[in-house]
Amino acid sequence: MRRLICHLAALCAALFTVVALPTAEAHAADASPLPGGHRFALRSEANGLFVSAEINDPGTQAAKLRARTAGGPEGLGSWEKFTLHSDDKGVTAALRSEANGLYVTTEVNYTGGHAGLLRARGTAIGDWQKFHLEEQPNGNYALKSKANGLYVTAEINDSGTDQAMLRARGATSPGSWERFTLVDLDATLGGVSRPAPASPATAEDFRVMSWNVCANVNETCGNYRVGGDVLGDRIVARLGGAAADYDALFLQEICEKHTGAIEAKLEAATKTGWHVRFAPIQYAVDGSMLKAARSCAKTGTVNAWTVDRGAYGIGLAVPDASTWSKAYELTSPPNQTVGTTVTRIEQRAALCATIPARALQFCTAHFSSGLATDDATGKYRQDQANQLRDIVHAETPAGYRTVFGGDFNVVPPDSTAPDGPKEALADLYAADRECDEGLWADRPRDGRVTKPVDGRAIKIDYIFAPATAQIVSCEVPADAGSSDHYPVFAHLRLPSA
Repeated sequence: MRRLICHLAALCAALFTVVALPTAEAHAADASPLPGGHRFALRSEANGLFVSAEINDPGTQAAKLRARTAGGPEGLGSWEKFTLHSDDKGVTAALRSEANGLYVTTEVNYTGGHAGLLRARGTAIGDWQKFHLEEQPNGNYALKSKANGLYVTAEINDSGTDQAMLRARGATSPGSWERFTLVDLDATLGGVSRPAPASPATAEDFRVMSWNVCANVNETCGNYRVGGDVLGDRIVARLGGAAADYDALFLQEICEKHTGAIEAKLEAATKTGWHVRFAPIQYAVDGSMLKAARSCAKTGTVNAWTVDRGAYGIGLAVPDASTWSKAYELTSPPNQTVGTTVTRIEQRAALCATIPARALQFCTAHFSSGLATDDATGKYRQDQANQLRDIVHAETPAGYRTVFGGDFNVVPPDSTAPDGPKEALADLYAADRECDEGLWADRPRDGRVTKPVDGRAIKIDYIFAPATAQIVSCEVPADAGSSDHYPVFAHLRLPSA
């Protein structure tokens, strides 16, 4: 519910912008999502001021960028906050304004003193929204627009409402007017710690579903390129008549802009409040030390895929009582260069949320794929499993009971499948209890298959509960539906804390 309220606030803010946009872009602010990935502020080296998107400027000046905000990072508002996105695996980066949910655009068609003006008004990422990031010797960055090949400049000598506006017009080596500090606000300001759990926590039953919905990567999946309403309906349908009994949903391979619709569909089906959190999968951005959220493939109509779906990543649907969440960047393989060929590797994520009143924490993750170019040996999936174990245990205050799972892209330790490395999840099994654990006496750390692949089927999707939990039931219907994974349903009885 809170996400829906934030969407409406972003929509209202964005209405000041869309009145000046072409008809094709008038739907830009449709459910602008909360930020995906780290939030950044840009500070001009030329005047030491932060860049602001001027949301209230009129007409063709609406949401233009100016380096004009003084003070420190702690005092910045949404007008000074941006997230980084990439639809070309990190070759370039796009900046999206937190204030209106729109992408910063180079106005190539403007003339005179406004030629190349930067405005936060793009509904999707195209060449006008792409920038090459070039790290400078002093650690700052120059931004070169892909649209015209020129560097972004802060026009320090302009006056009035144009003073220090940003334009892509620098043709020579970057000077101070073309250099910006990209301040990682989440790293600089830190985050709110987990709230203390309520005590004592009583014994309770919980129901959880984990499902890789396959809504972006695999074009053979029925969910590929679907919008939020369609995906929300399909998720609710998987829950059947028991939707109101579920306490959390672990969702992988969703798009950022699916979240509001999924939340609304869950609320309609359960008659109670939900909050759908999101964490992006990222790419390292060329020429920088930064990462940008991978963009989902656009939706729309066949041969006209024009509607932006935001970033690509994982989702965690939790009751509205959840007031804290945190996204984690999992240690992932770096980009690889073989000869002149660069293979760009997804940087994976985990996501946790707490319900303090019930001393309950839910976490989900999507590990590296295990393909030949993405952790073929399993080293990184082992590291990711250990990192998730530490998040669940070492980083979580005493008193919380954690249920976690997702698509781990590795088979269980006792699996008979030829895939490896089979010991990657051994520590998770040692510390906690998996939904299907003990199903077969001779292979206790194994379970039913969750993904048909290459003429066989393997288990790579999991739900873990505390070792003291009772698994009332664990169901894996052999029906992928519109995905290439089977969902996992767990009914858990957790002891008092």
